[in-house]
Amino acid sequence: MNSKEHYVSRVTQLDAVELDDEIVNILKHQVANVAKFMPFGFLGRYDPEINAALRFVIWKFSVAKVYGTFGQQLLSMKYGGDLNKNKAELFALLTIGTRYLKERSHEVTNATGNFSLAQKMKLMFSWAEIFIHVANLMNLLIFLREGKYPTLVDRVLGLQPVSVAPPGQNRAVGYSYMTRELLWHGFIEFLIFAIPLINYHSVKRKLFNLMPWKKKRKDIAHRRAVYTLNTKCAACNEHPVIPHHMGCSHVFCFYCLKANVLADEKYECPLCGFSAGDATLVIPL
Repeated sequence: MNSKEHYVSRVTQLDAVELDDEIVNILKHQVANVAKFMPFGFLGRYDPEINAALRFVIWKFSVAKVYGTFGQQLLSMKYGGDLNKNKAELFALLTIGTRYLKERSHEVTNATGNFSLAQKMKLMFSWAEIFIHVANLMNLLIFLREGKYPTLVDRVLGLQPVSVAPPGQNRAVGYSYMTRELLWHGFIEFLIFAIPLINYHSVKRKLFNLMPWKKKRKDIAHRRAVYTLNTKCAACNEHPVIPHHMGCSHVFCFYCLKANVLADEKYECPLCGFSAGDATLVIPL
């Protein structure tokens, strides 16, 4: 197979790296769900060991077994023929061991028992971290130019991802799925804009008045509202707080009545259907 058939686009290689990180995050999330009933701080204490164990399991069933990470397998890729058992083990050491050492660097420096030596080791770890960050940045810039070795470990070991898809089969983009997503997000944005403009209370009242069983009882309008110890608010069915009425014989809390009238200026009493203007204080008997 010639080099063109093995070529993998830059975006596909970067997507594979992102997928590998996302797989680790998904597994960590599952572990957190399993251990959520354990004592507080249990996972935090052993977080570096858990991360190393998860990455080792992923390496064991991907790079060590089929010479390709799970992210690469999802995108029909694997490492080229230069990857052997020794390089696979060195790959694990660089990707798992260095991360674990970085996460436990604080405990390593404190375990020396010598303050001067601990400070020197902290400075060494700090400079090593800066060097690795700079090297990763340089590798990314070179990768964007050449299209080879998306990660620093790949460049150090000389591992080049290659395509294992059938000749002539390129990475397909699901435009139908993308279109559905765009339409759905557009519809949601329209609802977010339009719903606050709709007076829900007014619409509910008008729809309820169309029901055949809805009959207004105008005969009780302007009757005196009677307030006793057993009186309940017509809106919240609780003992009225600062009892008021709206012209019918039913009593409301001042807040319940005023809030409903502000929401719908033609608010109707839910018990008799009477509609009036301002709230009037009820005088207890």
